[in-house]
Amino acid sequence: MSMLREIKDFVVDYCQRHAHPLNAVLHLAGVPMVFASFYFLLTGNLGSFAALFTGGYLLQYLGHKAQGNEVGEVTLIKNIWRRFKSARES
Repeated sequence: MSMLREIKDFVVDYCQRHAHPLNAVLHLAGVPMVFASFYFLLTGNLGSFAALFTGGYLLQYLGHKAQGNEVGEVTLIKNIWRRFKSARES
């Protein structure tokens, strides 16, 4: 599969998984909070890191609950587990 095709598939999937207006708005706030949290981790401000990281993921989780689907990391872990399990059974 070409790189452009993979990017297109990712964008289409992302848009479908975040189509609910509340999910989209909560992600607009939550994703930058998670990214900003890593600055505080690197600068040793663990309290701000924990607050932003937890708050950002909580907003994203609530958005996915509103839309009725699971967060992307859960889907990723399930896919990895399926691949691991099928490889062991082979």
